[in-house]
Amino acid sequence: MFRLIILIPLLALTGCAAGQASEQTIPGPKISTVCVCRSDRYNCADFKTRREARDKYECCKQKVGYDVHNLDGDSDGIACEW
Repeated sequence: MFRLIILIPLLALTGCAAGQASEQTIPGPKISTVCVCRSDRYNCADFKTRREARDKYECCKQKVGYDVHNLDGDSDGIACEW
């Protein structure tokens, strides 16, 4: 008997899809279900968890090729090291 395992890409979970045009906000300051990478919009203090910060950091890094929000202040590849 075989089991079929379906893996959902991380980008789908973080809302980092190139085709998404709308932005839906969730409770809290400036955090959304999609990553907005047009301008410096997020600060580390805006995130409740390091995972939220990392997801935005990695999403924008993939979309625009750099840390637009400056979430990795020491450029070591890790966002928001509290």
